Amino acid sequence: MERSQDIAAQACVACKRQKRRCDKRLPQCSLCLRTSRTCDYADTPKPPPTAADLETLQARLAELEERLSSVSEPDSLSATTGGPGTSSLATESITPDREPTRFPSAMFLDIDCYKWSNMQFPRPAVSIPMDILSILNQPNFILETTSHYFDTVHTWMPIISKKRLDLGISLKDGGPHIALLFLAMKLNTLPALPGSEICDAVYSSAKRFLSTLEASGAVSFIYLQAMTLIAVYEYSHSIYPAAWMTVGACARLAELLGISPGKDTMKLLKPATTWTELEERRRVWWAIYILDRSISLGSRRRFCLPEPADTDGLPVDDDAWDLGDVASIIQYPVTTPFFCAPISPFARLCQSAMFISRAAIHRSDSQTGLADQITAALRLTEDLGTFSSLLAGEMDSSPNGYLRLLAPQCLTWSALFLLLDNYCCPEKLDNEPGYATSGDVKEPDELAAQIQATLVVRNISDQAHKMATNVMDLISHQLRSDQMGKVSPFVLDALYCSMVTFQWIYREGGDEKARGRLADIEACMGRLSERWKLASEYLALNEIYRHGGNT
Repeated sequence: MERSQDIAAQACVACKRQKRRCDKRLPQCSLCLRTSRTCDYADTPKPPPTAADLETLQARLAELEERLSSVSEPDSLSATTGGPGTSSLATESITPDREPTRFPSAMFLDIDCYKWSNMQFPRPAVSIPMDILSILNQPNFILETTSHYFDTVHTWMPIISKKRLDLGISLKDGGPHIALLFLAMKLNTLPALPGSEICDAVYSSAKRFLSTLEASGAVSFIYLQAMTLIAVYEYSHSIYPAAWMTVGACARLAELLGISPGKDTMKLLKPATTWTELEERRRVWWAIYILDRSISLGSRRRFCLPEPADTDGLPVDDDAWDLGDVASIIQYPVTTPFFCAPISPFARLCQSAMFISRAAIHRSDSQTGLADQITAALRLTEDLGTFSSLLAGEMDSSPNGYLRLLAPQCLTWSALFLLLDNYCCPEKLDNEPGYATSGDVKEPDELAAQIQATLVVRNISDQAHKMATNVMDLISHQLRSDQMGKVSPFVLDALYCSMVTFQWIYREGGDEKARGRLADIEACMGRLSERWKLASEYLALNEIYRHGGNT
């Protein structure tokens, strides 16, 4: 009798389809277990949550249920009640009473076998931890979080389709991944309060749940979106080495899902059913690309993601995508000259990140002769200066787009600082970290490049100072404290480089104007540190330069 309970009433779907003998074992037949296929017994119902579970969750997560009611599976979200007549959640979440399905390792061990045998990747059954449910259970959590997120972070990192989210399309079959995504959105809307237990608790919960889903073999586009937003948070608050590692994991998962440019054998995602969905995937890849380039500015380490192909497209108009307005869509390839077409702020951010790649490639080039290197540097400096002027014009002509174009402008300046840093020093430097001199005397071409580089760096530092004063004015008169997230953390590296430049100029010659401008940028960074802890870290590094390297 006990033996019969471990045997299904009929053969599994895979064995029926392939006309193979099925031993009907539960929860998986032997053949499916051996080949890492999903074993599905059509007449074996999944254990549903109790009526009390659903009733409690519906009452405590009203906003989420409103969106998920027509699309979510009955066991995608569950929690136990505290007992009859109570509406409180218990201290444990429900765990489905079945063994998790293993991810098919053949995808990595033998891709040909994986394709040939038509293996299916599983959808692991993972419950939402109670610490996360307790956060989601807060009154109006979903509506307030999404509203705040789309009003701030989304303006400079638009990678979640507002239209698909409003319609509930992107939530279909999301399960626990949706909870992680909302948590990551919440994480990025929290201010950088000193010693904030709320920030620490939400971040710790998000990282634990991220690891739990990874260990279960979870693979989905929503999971990648959540991981990308966690990487944004780690970068914005200078959480290392976690930020570096998370961006690398995002790059790997993007390749696994098949949203990276080029042909790839690992394409787990089903084809996009709408253009809006396809654009959302493209934007997430670009977001990882931008993070990958930005996070490598200071360390000058190798990138995780490859360069896009010439035929790959830039993100389309941000507002049209948000509205799902396909009639207003114009797609431009990455090779489009930046001065030839009206391009949206996020696409401009992508272009500035591509300039960082060009600057980094130049710095690491040890094969080209000195004269050709200097010629290439001056040509790239000219391109960056032209692009920066174009962005300045767009910012002046579009007051509503000023904040959204701050990040592209500042990353462009960051690329210039990266490119020209070594050329500015009167001594000839090795291309190694730490300002080590080579001991050689500069040649005439190098001296000319030094003069040109120093003028450019001083000029962009002056422009950064002007921008910092504008941002201070906006913070003081237009932006509420909860709207400071509209100022992207991608502006901080350029402001830091400008501080270091003014510090250098003042220490070398006692230039009081440089000292005053340094103080203005420090004040701006101080205000931005109330939102992004990365600004505080840059201020601390600036103090090291102020004291001559004595820490």
